Amino acid sequence: MAYEIGIAGWILSGEILREKTLTLLEFPAVCASYGVKTVELCSRFFENQDASYLNQLRRNLEDSGLHTHNIAVDMGNIAGIDPAVRRTDIEALKQWFYTASALNCKAIRINTGHANDEDAIVRVIEAYQELAAVGEQAGVKLLIENHGGVSSSPENLARILEGVDTPWFATCPDTGNFPAGDWEAGMRILAPRAFSCHIKVYNYSEDGIQSWEDGNGNRRESDLKKSLQILRDAGYTGPLCVEKGASANARDSIREALDYVERLVSDL
Repeated sequence: MAYEIGIAGWILSGEILREKTLTLLEFPAVCASYGVKTVELCSRFFENQDASYLNQLRRNLEDSGLHTHNIAVDMGNIAGIDPAVRRTDIEALKQWFYTASALNCKAIRINTGHANDEDAIVRVIEAYQELAAVGEQAGVKLLIENHGGVSSSPENLARILEGVDTPWFATCPDTGNFPAGDWEAGMRILAPRAFSCHIKVYNYSEDGIQSWEDGNGNRRESDLKKSLQILRDAGYTGPLCVEKGASANARDSIREALDYVERLVSDL
């Protein structure tokens, strides 16, 4: 089975958020130049959620021959202890389902957020249940990603998936986000309900072994080829969205990582 390989917008976050040499409205044309058909957007790239802006973005995506599979929503803390703040976060997050619907996007990813008390996972499950119900109304799936905080451990991910048992709640495994030593267990938990997938590439080794130094200076390692095999064995049919490449330049990283992932997939 051949996988569609797309681009996760975060790979161009430096140009959009830091350097400010690229806008979200220009993003579709850049992605189309690499020959992809699927992209993921990020909430932080949006200038606003006004109808005129969303209409222009939708037209730019369509004119570039692209469809948006997911929006990575980077806001809110649904694990938060303060009930008033958490309620505001949840209500603000609901708007992204309708933003996705306006863009003909199939899903949004909402993170678990961070909290250290023993009830945090209960609050996360309750929030995801509420948000998934809104997603069903909007016709947009809700995704969970292994993205730190409550979602760091495979055990927590398994418990959340068991607690939010609806077809409108699925996963977006990230091949580079698991804590050291947990990547295989985490992939096996997330793969059966995967709807999208983030691919992080740190080197272009033919065997797929990825080695890198994390933000804390610790050496990390995972097997990207085996992660792809786990997805295939689980029956995953969605896109593989490249979120990171091994080159210093983002544009080079996109081209090289797309080719690399295609080679790994062809060897499965």
